[in-house]
Amino acid sequence: MWVSKGTLYSSALFPGRAPPDRVLLLSYIGGATNPEITAKSESAIVSTVDRELRTILIRPDAPAPITLGVRLWPQAIPQFLIGHLDLLETARCALHDSGLEGLFLGGNYVTGVALGRCVEGAYECAEEISQFLSKSPSIR
Repeated sequence: MWVSKGTLYSSALFPGRAPPDRVLLLSYIGGATNPEITAKSESAIVSTVDRELRTILIRPDAPAPITLGVRLWPQAIPQFLIGHLDLLETARCALHDSGLEGLFLGGNYVTGVALGRCVEGAYECAEEISQFLSKSPSIR
């Protein structure tokens, strides 16, 4: 099981965050599938992430990492539980069955917390609203 859930090349996204001869990486680890990682020492975490990154992303003979810090947020990124999508569908049906057509569910609890997915979800919700309004001339 991999510890790293994702890695960002921060120095590519935000130039100047690393010296010209270095790369700044941000790795996201743990999550609901590996909460035990928070009990490990910072050096053990750095060693594990470095080993994984060398396997996946960088040369095995790359210089040793310069660790700027390890930050742990045990409950940082919310995750949908099994059954969440069914719950959303139940809520949508309840709105419809209650005569509340025109009330729409939108936000990160519907799409997920990633910014890109929230923006996509907003466009999807706007399209639903547009379609609803085009079929309901009395609302305009």
